[in-house]
Amino acid sequence: MTQRVVVVGGGYAGVMAANRLAGSEGRGSRRSRGPRGAVEVVLVNERDAFVERIRLHEYAAGVRPLPVRPFGDVLHPAVRLEVGRAERIDPAGRRVLLADREVPYDVLVYAAGSTARTDAGTDAGTDEPDVATAESATVARERVRALPPGAAVLVRGAGHTGVELAAELRGRRPDLAVHLLARGGVAPALGARGARAAAVRLGRLGVTVHASERTLPSTALTLRADGFAGASLAAASGLPVDERGRLLVGPDLRAAGDPRVVGAGDGCRVVGPGTDHLRMGCAAALPQGAHAADVALAVLDGRPAPVLDAGFALQCVSLGRGDGIIQTVRPDDTARALRLHGVAAAGVKELVCRRTVHWLAGEARRPGSYRWPAGPRTAAPA
Repeated sequence: MTQRVVVVGGGYAGVMAANRLAGSEGRGSRRSRGPRGAVEVVLVNERDAFVERIRLHEYAAGVRPLPVRPFGDVLHPAVRLEVGRAERIDPAGRRVLLADREVPYDVLVYAAGSTARTDAGTDAGTDEPDVATAESATVARERVRALPPGAAVLVRGAGHTGVELAAELRGRRPDLAVHLLARGGVAPALGARGARAAAVRLGRLGVTVHASERTLPSTALTLRADGFAGASLAAASGLPVDERGRLLVGPDLRAAGDPRVVGAGDGCRVVGPGTDHLRMGCAAALPQGAHAADVALAVLDGRPAPVLDAGFALQCVSLGRGDGIIQTVRPDDTARALRLHGVAAAGVKELVCRRTVHWLAGEARRPGSYRWPAGPRTAAPA
């Protein structure tokens, strides 16, 4: 009997999950796979191509073309692609509802991703474009291109994306005055020393950092990089979500109250012991996507679902084309002492971006090949 796993969302987590699932028929013995029979894998995605989201800030700044790849470059050939917007999930009926059709499932992998977070009182339209999607990054790119020499642009938000966007703008358009609003500090996730290093290097590039809106000058353009929220699909479908719209899942990535819904990536929040370190981003989405596939297969087999064990090794921040910071971290994502700066760090960051696509394509060719760092155990010295 053929059973179907539907993956909603063709980003890093979704493609990784789909590839691992599609290759499951070729891994292990029939006995180890249990009684599930054949597995059909369907990927539901709004676009017919894969977007390298971690490069959208480069695109918005005018550094590179739109970072889009055909799904054939990264997706297992056995995965069936359904192009369309998933409008609602019907957990009771086990189906995904699109505008003009429905896709039934036996197990659902929810990898719908995230959108730019909208603070109270902030227009979510294009008055302040963001770099969270290809569409909004295109608007940002066009606005930047239209700015005359000497114009001032503000990047709102100084996490990794905001820092990288501000640096790329200065490198690509040195004729612009670039301001960065860093209400919570510059790249605080790097740790105190790493954050100071990032602030110093931004200053050398000519980026003016503001700790408060009170010191901001009048600017011709504001670009938003002030965080992400989960896609609206989970909430619209009546699934349990947190205050940012992320699907709530347990340490085994299954949704509360529905063991046939498995979550992965930015659109989910993992809740349970040993999960507080997990952050939104590609470095967490890839392991979660792979693990979600393993959980989906366990559900089809009637086996206990394994618990996610994933940690971190590095944080990578580019500062234009010739500089960056590579911060080594413990598995719980806290900073270690070792950091790399300068051209070498920029090269490592570029290598990491390329490797993400390599890992996705590698999982399509050799399912089960992707590996990731283990999660935190006990506090360990640097």
